[in-house]
Amino acid sequence: MIEHIRPEFTPDILPTFNGYHLQIFAAGRAKISLQTVAMKKHEFFASRPKKDRAAFKRQKTRSLAALTDHYAAVDQILSDHPDAKVFRLHEKGNNNATADNAHLLASLEEASLWLVMSGVVHKWVLTTLLVHVLLEGKHKRVGEPSIFNEYVPTQEHDWQDATFEMVDYAKGFREGPASTTIPTALTAPRPSSKVAPAKAPISTPPLPKTAASKRPVHRQEASSQPVITPDDCVLDDPDEDMCLFTDPFCENDEDVPSASPLPKVPPKVMKSGSSTAYDKAGLWEALQASK
Repeated sequence: MIEHIRPEFTPDILPTFNGYHLQIFAAGRAKISLQTVAMKKHEFFASRPKKDRAAFKRQKTRSLAALTDHYAAVDQILSDHPDAKVFRLHEKGNNNATADNAHLLASLEEASLWLVMSGVVHKWVLTTLLVHVLLEGKHKRVGEPSIFNEYVPTQEHDWQDATFEMVDYAKGFREGPASTTIPTALTAPRPSSKVAPAKAPISTPPLPKTAASKRPVHRQEASSQPVITPDDCVLDDPDEDMCLFTDPFCENDEDVPSASPLPKVPPKVMKSGSSTAYDKAGLWEALQASK
């Protein structure tokens, strides 16, 4: 057997897994986590070489004879989508443990990626922005949460060719709602799962009609920082091996500050010679109204 043919992706071993996680990171990498019956996982990172077609050609030259079905499937995708980029898969923590029988391809024009495993082709329909971020890869590699994280159980596809749409995803794009529309930015706030009931407006006595009543009231606005839940964080750390098949809690997220209510006290009267909220007549009217 050729050294770079990983047994995890062979037709005999692949059907023994319960499914796999597909994660995408803003650093320009993807992660495939094959899950076993005993809740263990085999993790592989997918990264794009600078000269991806040349690197793919070297892999094809050394293992084409043993993987004819696999390379036929990859060549078909490249023929249908010439703009597609080829990502090399390697074992987590070992960049030299390349998998010649597994490749990930991403097309910006198609807004999709394909995971080819020994001839089995899974197409993931994404958004244009998500594929663009994957291809650009300008963010840091370690300690960043994934921007896409979906799990595929074997009951859904039975390790056959399949296509997954945005409507099929439980979470989809991590920085916005899972939809076919393109998010405006990576920091778009995600919608709240619970909507608080509307409160009846509180009636307050009007202030005296003076010059001060025309002044604009400056309210403290709530922060637009998106709320990140514990299951939104998956550390992209090649040196860390998490034993559980779940997402760890975020440790660096801060609570979103809530808007402070306006004080219900009248403005203070300043010393003589400076601006004041009321003149003498207005101050007397306010004093009488407070009794």
